[in-house]
Amino acid sequence: MITSDFKDYFTSITSEEQAKIIDTLLSLSNKTISLSDNIDSQQINCPHCKSLKIRANGKLKGVQRYLCNSCSKNFSETTGKFWYCIKKKDAISKYLYCLLSGYSIRKSAKETGISIQTSFDWRHKLLSSFSSVEVAEFEGIVESDDLVFPYSEKGSKNLDRPAKKRGKSNSKRGMGDDKVSVIATCDRSGNKDFKVVSKGRISKKDIDKALEGKLDKTVILCTDSHRSYSAFAKSQDVDHRKFNASKGQKAVNKVYHVQNVNNMDSRLRKFMDPFNGVATKYLQNYLNWFLVLEKIKNSTNRVKTLTAIAFASNSVWWEYKDIALNNMFIRT
Repeated sequence: MITSDFKDYFTSITSEEQAKIIDTLLSLSNKTISLSDNIDSQQINCPHCKSLKIRANGKLKGVQRYLCNSCSKNFSETTGKFWYCIKKKDAISKYLYCLLSGYSIRKSAKETGISIQTSFDWRHKLLSSFSSVEVAEFEGIVESDDLVFPYSEKGSKNLDRPAKKRGKSNSKRGMGDDKVSVIATCDRSGNKDFKVVSKGRISKKDIDKALEGKLDKTVILCTDSHRSYSAFAKSQDVDHRKFNASKGQKAVNKVYHVQNVNNMDSRLRKFMDPFNGVATKYLQNYLNWFLVLEKIKNSTNRVKTLTAIAFASNSVWWEYKDIALNNMFIRT
């Protein structure tokens, strides 16, 4: 699925404009970046150790290969990216069309001529690529809030609990290990972020992990009255304005409030509804996908924005593999 804003945009444009978006994405996936280009600006690095100390090492079947001077490992320009190890590369164009059109995994598989499992794998490899998208540093008035999703082992065949029956909820009242907390943050300049942090209630440590190094330009932090936010703001020496919704507190001077982050939370909920629940190990992928679509929606050049993000990472293959093999959500 896809947010209605971008889905409506993509399905409303002409087939030529749709093809241009897809071709732009695919042209980047096949692009050869020479070492004469600015390596730092292109973010070319070793997918094994992330070092920028690399050099050209010939070509194999027209694909540029590199050698890392730090770890001495070889890699190519396609290593670790979304299309790495994909056999039916000729179907990627059609699959991208299905993804951008908001098709389900099953419908995308049918339209593309691939199996449902392959359609699932391709979606999550692509979503994993968005983990490399960096959120800009927050500035000015920043709003933060925590929201809760059910802990889910959807799709797992090795459950450490009785299987949930359809139509019944195993969720307990209150916060516990059957819930997963997500910290949502935004500022008035349009910077947004969602971070899956832990099972159960959030702690100051969780907020530290979600907002570490992102509040240096923050003037005022607006949150609810959760004590962990108070402890975090004090440790960061940030001016903190907190609100108690249960007491009807909504805003101060019509400027300090948490209405923007609450609105963002609401849009995320609507975005997540069609998925009928996602496995917790994939939750961050969907949050990243939502943020990418928000970025595209607010961009003056949707094609360049989507292109720059979708195929930027050269560690997608390993990230997806790690997530797929990790059946449990681990609190860190």
